[in-house]
Amino acid sequence: MNKEAQTGAPETYQEFKVPDGYALDPEVAAEAGKMFKDLNLPQAAAQQLVDYYVKKTNESFRQPFDAYQDIRKGWVEEAKNHPEIGRNLDQVITTISKAIDGIGDAKLASDFRAAMDFTGAGDNPAFIRVFYKFAQQLTEGGAVKGTGPAATGQQNPAQGPRSPAHALYPNLT
Repeated sequence: MNKEAQTGAPETYQEFKVPDGYALDPEVAAEAGKMFKDLNLPQAAAQQLVDYYVKKTNESFRQPFDAYQDIRKGWVEEAKNHPEIGRNLDQVITTISKAIDGIGDAKLASDFRAAMDFTGAGDNPAFIRVFYKFAQQLTEGGAVKGTGPAATGQQNPAQGPRSPAHALYPNLT
């Protein structure tokens, strides 16, 4: 055993070392110092307990943030794999963005986007699906791409479909 371990608690504890960016509350340090003194802990043992406290405090502090990030990642994956919105997620996002821009108030649209980013609600698949349904009703559709003339050619709708013979010999009556 080292000499400090044999002598027990010091008269006063030196300032406990904590990681950079972490501050030990002076009231907590004073209260812990009294407890350590009552337990007759040497400086090294007291420092071990402070290190443990700091580690566990940081873990407890990070847990809700990590859980929230995991939830948001799960929402993003769920949205990407959703049968209704996942296969055309870029189009869905564009439609929602058009609806937000269509409000006509750039500041409000910017604030709304900031709120969605801050809260993470914009990652939620249910939110995306509902907002997409609203956006579809509020925005104009896009251009429809044609694939050329119909296979049966142009004709009067009142006429029935042309026969294959008529397609080969259009001038026959």
